[in-house]
Amino acid sequence: MYHHLRSADPVHWYEPLNAWVISGYEDCLLALRRTEIFSSDLRAAGIDVPDNLLSIQTLNPPEHGNVHRVLMDAYRRQDFSAIRARLEDRADQLLRGLSGRSRFELVTDFTAPLAFAAVADLFGVPDADEKNIVAWSEAIVAAMDSGLTPEAAAPGTLARDNLSAVISSWLDQKPQNGLLGNLLRAESASAISRDMVLNTLRATLHAGYAPTSRFVAASVLSLLRTPDKWQELLTAGVSETATKELLRHSGPVQAVARVCASDYELGGRLLRRGSDVIVLIAAANRDPRQFPNPDELDLKRSPNHNLGFGWGAHACAGASLARLTCAVALTALLRHAPDLQLAGEPVHWRHATLRGLQKLPVSGMPV
Repeated sequence: MYHHLRSADPVHWYEPLNAWVISGYEDCLLALRRTEIFSSDLRAAGIDVPDNLLSIQTLNPPEHGNVHRVLMDAYRRQDFSAIRARLEDRADQLLRGLSGRSRFELVTDFTAPLAFAAVADLFGVPDADEKNIVAWSEAIVAAMDSGLTPEAAAPGTLARDNLSAVISSWLDQKPQNGLLGNLLRAESASAISRDMVLNTLRATLHAGYAPTSRFVAASVLSLLRTPDKWQELLTAGVSETATKELLRHSGPVQAVARVCASDYELGGRLLRRGSDVIVLIAAANRDPRQFPNPDELDLKRSPNHNLGFGWGAHACAGASLARLTCAVALTALLRHAPDLQLAGEPVHWRHATLRGLQKLPVSGMPV
């Protein structure tokens, strides 16, 4: 369908969602760059937005820049070498616990708990309530598709509120470590309202867990479906080039939403102010005009300017943690289970915005 849209109708009017759908790489890149036209902030199109939905994800420059600087300053103060070491220990622990099993379920037994451990470590809350936070995160993911499934909207709103309440309680405990501790020590943070801090931390936590968990599982599936690539990683190791290609080929983010802040002509179509725009990231990442043989998984592909982590002002703030988690997970699997293989049909979540595996049965763990 993505290939068809790009070739037949790259700026497509989709009546069921009353939205424009753009699918070519150059058009999607333009939409991500031109925030003054393709806005993340609905207020730029005259649409009211509740305060609890305003965050780093929904602001335009220059407001976005103020929040982004505070968050990234706290983020860069993290000791990522220490986070990596702890994450490697956690990956080894999880896989040792699976030793001797003829088959296991990769998502619930490995990729999801590892991704949660990564974001909990980043925040400095290693004892966070994994069960509830994961459930709220999944409700938020489902709510991203509320245009298609309206019944998902209310549970998503409740989940956001619950997650904000938990983060507020963490801040009240005045943590000394992690992203929260660094943020509290940042003098520039005082210029941002507590609501904005909470909303941004909520978005950061959710984005640090759900897309990362899905990215790792989808990467494993793609590699197991192309065994020669799995063997290539066994020989060469997990490089930054390889993880970048896995993101392009198997990235979880299918689409991001924007709104037209002004009338704009794109691909011979006039997009009116206030129109919703769906930017098909995953379609752009398979555009043959940008990526030769786009459906092929090429672990040495270069250049590779894919849009898997966005672009411009709204590029993913936690991209480095997601890449780190994926590299640690794959390296641990290659070491503990070099003969890993599929042991059944994968089961995907029925989500359109954030694609992901619910179950991935595998075998090959040494006895």
